[in-house]
Amino acid sequence: MKKILPSLFALFFVIIANSAFAQSITVSGTVFDENQAPLPGVSILIKNSSSGTVTDLDGKYQLSVPAGNSVLVYSFLGYFKQEVTVGTQTTIDVSLQADMSDLSEVVVVGYGDQRRINLTGSVESISGAAISRQPVFQASQALVGMSPGLTAIQSSSRPGADGATLRVRGTGSLGASNDPLILIDGIQGDINGIDPADIETISVLKDAAASSIYGSRGSNGVILVTTKRGKQGVMTVSYNAYAGWQEPQTLPTYLGAIDFLRATNRDEAVIANYQQNMATNPDVYPDTDWMGLLFSENGFQQYHNLRVNGGTENIQLAGSISYTDQGANVVNYNFKRYNGRFNSDIKINEKFNVAFDLNFSQELTTEPNSSLNAIFLDAYRIDPTQVAVHSDGSWGDGWSGQNPIAHANDGGLNRNQNNYFRGLMRVNYQPVKDLNVSLTYSPEYRDVFDRNFNKMYTTILDWDSKSTRNVPDRNSLSNTNTRIFEDNLIGLITYSKAFRDHQFTILGGYEMIKSNWTQFGASRTDFIIDRFEQLNAGAETNMRNSGSATHSSLESYFSRFNYSYQDKYLFEANVRRDASSRFAPENRVSIFPSFSAGWRLTEEAFFSPLDFFTEFKLRASWGRLGNQQIGSDFPYTSNILLGASNFIFGNTVSTGAAQNVLANRGIRWESTETANIALDAGLINNKLTFTVEYYVRTTNDILLALPVPRVVGLSAPLQNAGSVENRGVDFSMNWRDAIGEFNYSANINFSDVRNRVMNLAGLGQIISGNSITTVGSPIGSIFGYQSMGYFQNQEEITNSPNQFGALIPGNIRYVDQLTVDANGDGIDDSSDGVINPDDRVILGDPFPRYSYALNLNADFKGFDFSILFQGVGKRDLLLQGDAIMPLWNAGKIQEWHVEDSWTPQNPNARIPVLAPTSSGSNDARSTDVWVFDASYLAIRNLSIGYNFPTFKDRLKARNLRIYTAIQNLANFNRLPPGTNPLTPNGSSGAIFPIARAYTFGASLTF
Repeated sequence: MKKILPSLFALFFVIIANSAFAQSITVSGTVFDENQAPLPGVSILIKNSSSGTVTDLDGKYQLSVPAGNSVLVYSFLGYFKQEVTVGTQTTIDVSLQADMSDLSEVVVVGYGDQRRINLTGSVESISGAAISRQPVFQASQALVGMSPGLTAIQSSSRPGADGATLRVRGTGSLGASNDPLILIDGIQGDINGIDPADIETISVLKDAAASSIYGSRGSNGVILVTTKRGKQGVMTVSYNAYAGWQEPQTLPTYLGAIDFLRATNRDEAVIANYQQNMATNPDVYPDTDWMGLLFSENGFQQYHNLRVNGGTENIQLAGSISYTDQGANVVNYNFKRYNGRFNSDIKINEKFNVAFDLNFSQELTTEPNSSLNAIFLDAYRIDPTQVAVHSDGSWGDGWSGQNPIAHANDGGLNRNQNNYFRGLMRVNYQPVKDLNVSLTYSPEYRDVFDRNFNKMYTTILDWDSKSTRNVPDRNSLSNTNTRIFEDNLIGLITYSKAFRDHQFTILGGYEMIKSNWTQFGASRTDFIIDRFEQLNAGAETNMRNSGSATHSSLESYFSRFNYSYQDKYLFEANVRRDASSRFAPENRVSIFPSFSAGWRLTEEAFFSPLDFFTEFKLRASWGRLGNQQIGSDFPYTSNILLGASNFIFGNTVSTGAAQNVLANRGIRWESTETANIALDAGLINNKLTFTVEYYVRTTNDILLALPVPRVVGLSAPLQNAGSVENRGVDFSMNWRDAIGEFNYSANINFSDVRNRVMNLAGLGQIISGNSITTVGSPIGSIFGYQSMGYFQNQEEITNSPNQFGALIPGNIRYVDQLTVDANGDGIDDSSDGVINPDDRVILGDPFPRYSYALNLNADFKGFDFSILFQGVGKRDLLLQGDAIMPLWNAGKIQEWHVEDSWTPQNPNARIPVLAPTSSGSNDARSTDVWVFDASYLAIRNLSIGYNFPTFKDRLKARNLRIYTAIQNLANFNRLPPGTNPLTPNGSSGAIFPIARAYTFGASLTF
């Protein structure tokens, strides 16, 4: 019995152990980041237990899990936590999404990076995943609605030229550039020259504290683009491709031939005869749909990207090649780009490491030779009773030889080839702990070749007599070659130290930029065989050539000091000394400082009762920046124009030279001062985060060409004279959470900036066409005549002040403003009885106000979804000519014109009477009648995807995802039908419309 009992106990424990073993399963898999690269070091825990594991260097893991309803929790710093129910699964691969709300994340800043909790300047971070979710060909497009304070306006879908105009916190200059500084891996570049799939992160530096490290180049804000680099682990190969088509988001609709004839009061007998003959004799009685003929293509587009990523502890490599092909809905418009990028990081030893990058691209843009005016503007104007294409395929004469369909199809092509190469080599050396020295050299070369062939074609003037016209009267070819070479050298020394409760970092640096630009052009006319588009095939009797060159350089020293006490009290100071060749030696150097501080109240004991706050930080900053992008490399020197003042000696023409502008050696930098206060907060374990900022940005010493007496005989020189103020607020709020396997996030952002001219040095006002810049108002305000309704009868016309041209009832009635000081008190108190340019007033502001966006993202069991809403709460839009006016220059009529135009029965109509209008007509003036509310709400992007969890196993793939997306899905606004709110202010119709794009794609990773 004594021997049996131990045996029974042993058997009992074996049964228990086997039972426990039978109730557990082994789960294995791989954890990826949002770019499907393996993620090492991910923590994997069995929920409600302490058991777990971490992923290895290849992102792989293996874990014994109790069978049943066990839940695995995947977490990693900087990424959103994810939970997965095991069930009967033995292989579980997970993709973690970057948690941009994590205040411990590292953010790229000028010449380095910082933890977000230690930031004291205004910096917005945008992940590469947020960019790549949008199937766009120009990276600037993907920034629409992504950051408060960053205005991105895409006003065209013209292939190769559909990038967005970027503005950071408004416009601050009148004559110099307002474009932000774009840096790609620390070197200035073109954001639209990057394949969007190569972007790792984008940082937007908005205030002077964040931007002043860039001194003379940072006054308009700075956008830092970081490209993807290799990661340690197994090598991965990814292929991503999509294809689709596009169509105009909205187009005007016009009256057909019969309705057009009725609207223009043609005799009914004429109309009946026209209608009877349209079907049988369309060559004489056409009903031409000019818009339908122009937008006849399917707008096919495709994209392919092949990427490799991986490496060992000592060598990491990332490389990609891509091909872009973007068509349009108009014939002969096309853009192709071939792009390659190879980034490598090599660890030589414990003290030395090297980065070596190569980026090259070739862009090929093709479009009709005729300008947008000759194609789109004419298509908006020419009425349906003019012939575009005859029944035998010959070209109709359109309107006096202006046939946009013939222009686009048979008028010759502009071909642009843009070749680009950039190399980068960075050496990092760490002589001792906490001290790092780096040296970066980056040469950049761009070669742009333009070939512009103006091809002659024949139109039929009269169908019956077959008389013809040649358009143009001779063909021609011009070639232009532009070459740009830029050297960039950066040296940095960084020392960081932490002791007890103190942390500080000191950065010192040197930067040198040298740029050389050359251009050569040649042209000939009279090509007998128009298929030979080479210069030597043209006549020698009308040859032309030209050439020019320029150069510039910038030398800079800079420093930054960061200090943190207990991660509670934060301070940063920056200073930069710039010397620019664009200014005379005595004004060449300037100093740009900034200071900023932060206070993390959540680290204070008195704040502990408010434990629902994970983060609560106040920060403030002040700094001064400059602007050297003033439109000329030598604005302080006298311009001597060669060839414009030639002399004849005997029978020989001798080249002459003449000064054509005054010089001003005293000009100096435009300078911008920015003050910024902000609050950053995180609640509920940082599931909810928000930031609110208020800023004042003042630009002084703005360069203006102040008037000089005409007797001088020279153009006015530039002078530092003006100042402009921008006041605004930025707000963003993020919510990120998960419910089981359902992950979701929402981002709301809002910004507004109020622009005001403070000083023009006595200039009073700057009027350019239909815009005005004057003290107290925004830059480029809409300028014109204020209306007071329409003339209802001849008596009102007779008793009103004189206006413009011959007036009839239904014409616009303008306000005779108070322009006369009758009592001599210095205040205008009477009108002068005539409508003239003195009666013009400010009618609106074309710059967007109250910009907002809502970005929603979710994923569940392999499905992912994202949608971006974006809008503008206030913007005024002036439209002119063919874009809005019926019967402009013998043009046609939009459908909505008929119901919304003045008639005796509709005296308060939206637009005046339907009557022929030209530049001399009363109703053709810039007036509030043609100013519209261009506020809008748009569905900017919608995408849906599915990650196949099982099919990829058959392909031995790490990831397989298919997706579909729609760009510019819908736009809700109050504009007339067919008008897009992104139309440039003052447009007359010469615009390439915004397109809606449908794409279908797949990504595969091995």
